[in-house]
Amino acid sequence: MRPRFVDADEAVTSVEPDSTLGVGGMQLTAAPMALVRALVRRRTRIGRLVTSPSASLQADLPIAAGLVDELVSPYVGFEHLGLAPAFRRAVEGGSLRVLEIDEGSLTHALHAGASGIPFVPCPPGIDLTDIPRVDPTLFRRVVDPFDGTERWAVPAIRPDTVFVAAAVADEHGNVAFDRFPFTDRTMALAARRLLVEVEEVVPAGSLADRPPGTTLPAFLVDAIVVAPGGCLPTEYPGRYGRDDETLRAYLAAAKTGDPDAVAPFLEEARR
Repeated sequence: MRPRFVDADEAVTSVEPDSTLGVGGMQLTAAPMALVRALVRRRTRIGRLVTSPSASLQADLPIAAGLVDELVSPYVGFEHLGLAPAFRRAVEGGSLRVLEIDEGSLTHALHAGASGIPFVPCPPGIDLTDIPRVDPTLFRRVVDPFDGTERWAVPAIRPDTVFVAAAVADEHGNVAFDRFPFTDRTMALAARRLLVEVEEVVPAGSLADRPPGTTLPAFLVDAIVVAPGGCLPTEYPGRYGRDDETLRAYLAAAKTGDPDAVAPFLEEARR
């Protein structure tokens, strides 16, 4: 079955309130902001938000709108521009529960979700940290059936819906990132429902020469949103750079703690 080509507002109607949402993008790169903005405009509550190993606006904006109950993320921030104000305020105020996890364990949990297995043992290096002991919600001790040793393990993460941003889709709905996909492809493979925003549509058959690790076949994709510049104010490598002026303006608005102050950032970005 081929995915539907729809606008962002229609695409996000499939997101169930209080469900688990995964959002791709790494730091200030390739955040699926067209979809995130549409979801926030719709005021859909997110029971659990799962990010890539390093998130920014795609997490802070829905938190600023007061829509997120739980967060699974090793990091939310704005790199050289500073901390994530809405995230910080929500955690300090107790309105947002954060399930502690490190980058490696999150990646393994997404791989488990993509592979259809219930959990995955962590590499032994996790024993050198205090993360599983500080918040054991996502960590359990398991016994290796082969040698009897105990190891930490994390559960598979399978978001109900995942948003990712890609460069192109062909007319049949096959998708190509045309960049290093970070954990976006893994998160997409772990999704129960996958929504993809792309920069443009290309003729059928034109993605055949793309490396397999940078593509998603149409049968995995539920809906595609054609949104040129949709990742702004974050960047899309090879297409456009990040908009630091808009990011700084957002940070100033988010620091006020007033949800209405971030309302202008729910409109579509302009290149």
